[in-house]
Amino acid sequence: LVSGRCSNWVVYADSPYGPWSDPVDLHIGNIDPCHVVGEDGTRWMFMSNGIRVKLTDDGLAIVPGTEEKVYDGWHYPADWVAECFRLEGPKLKYIDGYYYYLNAQGGTAGPPTSHMVVAARSKSIDGPWENSPYTPLVRTWENPARWSSTGPGSLIDPPDGDWLIFCHASEHGFHHPGRPTLMDPV
Repeated sequence: LVSGRCSNWVVYADSPYGPWSDPVDLHIGNIDPCHVVGEDGTRWMFMSNGIRVKLTDDGLAIVPGTEEKVYDGWHYPADWVAECFRLEGPKLKYIDGYYYYLNAQGGTAGPPTSHMVVAARSKSIDGPWENSPYTPLVRTWENPARWSSTGPGSLIDPPDGDWLIFCHASEHGFHHPGRPTLMDPV
């Protein structure tokens, strides 16, 4: 938050050990962004609400006028108890010819059953995005449960080929100390 406005910032380095640059303001709000490079080498920043924006070749600025909605989310059953529909925390990963697009959906602070991880995929970073028949990948199905408000999630494809999902969640009775990271097979 700078001067009362929310913005996204970038730091970069030639090595993960640094030295790191000073923060660079991208001058665009929205929460939980995800950087991804498309099949043609174009850099994108995907943000909450199914929105993306093109980045410059060096990834240090947005290209004006390129913000667009590219994904509407997954429409969960009307009888599911959720806080809201909101898409947030996009995570994209290219695996075996597909871009996988994960989002948290259903609201973070609502009932324990609301937050979930939904998945879609496409052969192109430009879509169209096909919702997974296995969505939601992660969800709390009952209240109380040990873990709730699961998401956002990230796919990991380790060398052994058994995909994993990492997400954070709230442990029953320990909501305020923070949200631990969980790992599950996919």
